[in-house]
Amino acid sequence: MLLERPEDLEPGRKLVFKDNGGTIFVGEKGKIACGTYSDDPVVFPESRNQAYTRPPQTLPRVKGTHEQNWIDACKGGSPATSNFDYAGPFTEAVVMGNLAVRYPGQKLEWDGPNMRVTNLEEANHYIMPVYWEGWSL
Repeated sequence: MLLERPEDLEPGRKLVFKDNGGTIFVGEKGKIACGTYSDDPVVFPESRNQAYTRPPQTLPRVKGTHEQNWIDACKGGSPATSNFDYAGPFTEAVVMGNLAVRYPGQKLEWDGPNMRVTNLEEANHYIMPVYWEGWSL
């Protein structure tokens, strides 16, 4: 699925990222586009990009790979940067975003503790797939 070109993106300016994927965040004062893993963020329109200054880094960064970060945490190091306390709710939000794309214009009522859409049963098939007999836990 491809987004339509944003109206306030200047003519001739492209949003092309190294992995051909990305995200556009729409705010009240402008938009931010970035690659799949939030690489190379760009604010637009360009006037806002020029006026923007990055805030100071306050979150710890992964040293090495995410896999090594996880292994180090398993061996008693500090918690992994994307530990389950963070990754679980984040994944839940991503699943809801994917459902919203599948059902445009429909309000989906979400029951978080039970991980279910309460007002559209068919949407639940995308949350918890039905496995072949003998292939589930």
